[in-house]
Amino acid sequence: MTTVTKLSRIRKTVENHLKSGDLELVVIPRTKYEALIENLEDLKDLRDSIEALKEYRSGRTISFDKYHARRTTKRV
Repeated sequence: MTTVTKLSRIRKTVENHLKSGDLELVVIPRTKYEALIENLEDLKDLRDSIEALKEYRSGRTISFDKYHARRTTKRV
């Protein structure tokens, strides 16, 4: 989703934050922002995979059939 904001509104917001002393702002191109978000999602997937591997190695596993049955009954 792309949002267009008038530059004057952005300037006023920045000025207000500067006056209050709490301005923490980073401006990056949209493509770099999207790449950053994608990297964060990849890191989350990696973390989830590591957690699943730890569970598997510790013996805390269930069959897919049991997992699927539990998942489908939770939806109801």
